[in-house]
Amino acid sequence: MRSLLASIQDGLNEALRNEKKNVPEHVDHPPFHFDFVDSSIPNALAFHFEGFSFIGITMPLVDILWDTCVRLSRSETAAAALSIPIASEASESIQALLFGTQLGFVLAHEYTHHVHGHLLERGADPVFPNEILSSHDRGNLNRQTEEVDADGYAAYHVLTDLIDGRRRQQALGLLMLEKEKESVQDEVLFSSFAVGAFLFVRAPSTVESPRIYTLTHPPQAARMNFIMHFAINWCKQNRPDLEMYMTRERFQVIMRAVAKATWGMNGGADWSAQTAFLHSDDGSAYISELGESLKVYIQAL
Repeated sequence: MRSLLASIQDGLNEALRNEKKNVPEHVDHPPFHFDFVDSSIPNALAFHFEGFSFIGITMPLVDILWDTCVRLSRSETAAAALSIPIASEASESIQALLFGTQLGFVLAHEYTHHVHGHLLERGADPVFPNEILSSHDRGNLNRQTEEVDADGYAAYHVLTDLIDGRRRQQALGLLMLEKEKESVQDEVLFSSFAVGAFLFVRAPSTVESPRIYTLTHPPQAARMNFIMHFAINWCKQNRPDLEMYMTRERFQVIMRAVAKATWGMNGGADWSAQTAFLHSDDGSAYISELGESLKVYIQAL
C-alpha cells in the first residue's frame, strides 16, 4: 500500500505541476502540492499554506476508498453492471483501476476549490470543509453550488484522463480490453467512472424543508444526479455514442450494484428517504433552485 500511494502521489503531483495555464475560468493561485494527511477523520482538504495550493487526503478516507474498491472488485453484481469479467486473478486489477479513479475524482474536486476561487470566498472561515459529512446549519445554497461545481469540474477532468488521456491504455490493460472495439472500451471505462463509490459509504444526510438549504453539501442522491448530468454533457462533447449507451436505466443498474456491494459501510442506511424528498414538491423546488444557482455560477466564471 505504501509503495502504491507513493507512486500515486508522484503521478498526481506531476499532473498538477503540468496543469494547463491561462485558463480564463481559473483564478490566480500558488503552485500545487498534494499529500496524504495523518488524521483520525476521513476527509479531503484544500487550503493555502506557505506559498502552495495544498490538497490533502486523509488516510482514513484513503482506507475507505480502498475498502470500497475491494468490495466492488469482488462483486459479481458490480462486474455484471460494469460489463467486466469477474475472476479472482482480475480482482486486483479492477480494484486498482477503481481506486485510482475514485482518488483522482476527490483530488480534482479539491483542485476545483482552488482554481475556481472557492477558497477566496471562504477566506473568513478557518474551518476546513468536510467533504465526507454534510452538516446542517453551517451551509447555504451558495456553498452547495460550489460543491456541485467542484463535482462537475472533477467529472470532466477524470473522464478526459480516463477515456481520452494518459490513463486510457493503463486502464484497458488492467481490464484486459486492449483487443475489444473502441466503442466497447469506452462503455466499460465510462461505467467504471459512474460508480461514485465514495458517496455510498457516507451515512445519508437527513433531508427536510427548509433545513436542506442549510447543508454544507447537497444530499448524496442530488450530488450523484448532478455528477451524471455533467458526465453526460462530457459525452455529448467528446463521445456522442456514449450518451446513447448511458441511459438513466443503465445508470440506475450501476447505482444499485454499487449500493449492494458497499452495503453496511455507511451504517446500513440507503438513499430512499433522500430520493422520496427530492421527488416531492419541496424537493423538486430545491433541485430547481440549486440547478439555477449552478447555471448562474458557471456563466460567471
